[in-house]
Amino acid sequence: MNKLSIVRAFFLVICGVLLAGCAGSQIQKGSKEEGLKLARLLRDQGRLEASTEVYARLDSKGSLVGKELIEYGSVASAVKPPQETLGIYSRARQQIGDDAAPMEKNESLALCLGMARAQIALGRTQLAQRDLDCALKLDPQNSIALNGAGIVLDASGQYREARVQFEKALQSDPSNTSALNNMALSWLNSAEPAKAIELLRTTDSSNPVTQLNLALAYLYQGDTDAAHRTLAAIASPDRIASLMSTLSARADELKQPQNRGSNLLLASRSPLQLSSIKP
Repeated sequence: MNKLSIVRAFFLVICGVLLAGCAGSQIQKGSKEEGLKLARLLRDQGRLEASTEVYARLDSKGSLVGKELIEYGSVASAVKPPQETLGIYSRARQQIGDDAAPMEKNESLALCLGMARAQIALGRTQLAQRDLDCALKLDPQNSIALNGAGIVLDASGQYREARVQFEKALQSDPSNTSALNNMALSWLNSAEPAKAIELLRTTDSSNPVTQLNLALAYLYQGDTDAAHRTLAAIASPDRIASLMSTLSARADELKQPQNRGSNLLLASRSPLQLSSIKP
């Protein structure tokens, strides 16, 4: 690499590092309209952390109200803890009031779904139910809301009813892997690992979450070799022993009746992460 190429590469790195700071500087100097335009541009580019930072700066200045807080919450939910996201949505609801008539249907739906997802992530299933009812009233076929309804039912031990909701979610959106994984976990909660395995083996083998749950189902059934092969296909060798240990412990917990609903809720809130995946 010649000297000019090195200078150009260094310049590109510096620009990338400073971009978020430049966005912050722009929002401090510009108007609310300019800030929202920048936040939405970053959001549409998939740069959710940078977009959230711009929304947060606007919010710290008291610039965001009502519908704009819903917009902020929808972006922030991907990068902020659920407690913070819930706070954003709660302020939006308080400002708008119980009468959501001034809002468009998609805005009302975003608020109800956002509140429900945050409540579920915090383990507050009873509070989530009200918001799920709100979402399903607006859109009875909404796959996200149906999946959430299934999680709430499963957490209360209503496994068969939960699977009905997961099935509805998949009928509405066959690509909803969250609903598929939750249905598989619900089968484990019902002590039927063979049905969980049958379901998960139909999925894309490159999806880490479904493969982790498949390994979990194998371990529940006592098939350690199949679990090891499943993990070996997605994880680096140095992670397999640790994952086997963690999943084995979770399988043992799932076999305890008092833990079944809470374990699906745990899996929904804190899915296992792989430190490295094979390319």
